[in-house]
Amino acid sequence: MSKRRRNDDAALGDLFDQAFPVRAPAEPVPAMDFSVRLSQAIGRALKECPLSREDVAAKMSAMLGEPVSRMMLDAYASPARDTHRIGLTRFKALARVTGCLWLWEVAVDGDGLTLLQGEQARLAQIGALEQQVREMSVRLKDLKKAPSVSLKPLRGDRA
Repeated sequence: MSKRRRNDDAALGDLFDQAFPVRAPAEPVPAMDFSVRLSQAIGRALKECPLSREDVAAKMSAMLGEPVSRMMLDAYASPARDTHRIGLTRFKALARVTGCLWLWEVAVDGDGLTLLQGEQARLAQIGALEQQVREMSVRLKDLKKAPSVSLKPLRGDRA
């Protein structure tokens, strides 16, 4: 197996950072601004989804065990309807039914979070474990370089 050069590690780090950006929490967004962005994202998800709004509502109703109507979806997607906000359970059902899992990115935007799914999550776990191995290797080298400690017998012990 060939050894990787340090430059290769740096290039891989840059690629990883592009695929899985590290985000810092931002200043809190006013509730009204977030509500508008969320409504706009819901509207986009409903447009991107190949299902009609009636079908989305029916599938959400079946998934949740409670009625969801097209009118409710229209209200969730309207920034002007500030009295009709989607709850987390319905939001989750909407993301699943529409297949627009990117909605979660909108939900956590500004909180310093990066969402990973499937292969991305596996790659992130591999990267985290490789980092731990590197750190442990450095600690092990430091311990091996440390001077030996000679132990003296305890008071009652005579060698």
